[in-house]
Amino acid sequence: MINKQSVQLALHLSAFVLSLLLVISISIDTFAGTPFYNDTNYLDLQFWICILLIILFSIEVYNAEHSWQYFGNHFLFLLLIIPYLTLFDWFDVTLSSEMEFLFRFIPLIRGYIAFTIIAYGLLRDLTAGLLITYIVILFSFIYYSSLIFYVLEANVNPMVHNFWDCLWYSCMTATTAGCSIQAVTTVGKVISVLLSLSGMMLLPVFTVYLTDIIRTGHITKNSET
Repeated sequence: MINKQSVQLALHLSAFVLSLLLVISISIDTFAGTPFYNDTNYLDLQFWICILLIILFSIEVYNAEHSWQYFGNHFLFLLLIIPYLTLFDWFDVTLSSEMEFLFRFIPLIRGYIAFTIIAYGLLRDLTAGLLITYIVILFSFIYYSSLIFYVLEANVNPMVHNFWDCLWYSCMTATTAGCSIQAVTTVGKVISVLLSLSGMMLLPVFTVYLTDIIRTGHITKNSET
């Protein structure tokens, strides 16, 4: 008999793989200069990812000790996993340029959140799982920020020539080392601030972890002597 944990693990793994495929699909379209949010294959892929995440969310709510409290605490996540672009396409909904600008980045945000949450669910029981999760979160955020920064800045920023310029910019900004590239769009400037904050919050975790390893090693060595 299949238990709930096995089903939940299978859904987590499936969502993780599909999230990776979504990232790859968005990356290929971005590198090719194709607007990924108008690609039919992309819409189909993100639709099934949304369905899987909705099923997973429903199971999490059902298994929670306080279901309604869990639902309320994670309501924002539910809003993010609704396949808006597919629904708009089905019902021929025409959006203003401002609304289209907003909704076309929701799948990127959804993919990042799903990727980090699922990675945490898979890694939290492993040794050093928390550190690995922080690394996944940081590097995923840098990569996603680079994609968004490239989409926004490529045609308006003379300092941005290709995606690798954006990736370099994101890495330098996250490490607070600074970069010669400067954002010119409003969203690009917001991304700059978020990258700096993420670096300042997550990079010290590595230092603390390494310090703890060294301290534990010294304690173990002293106890053996």
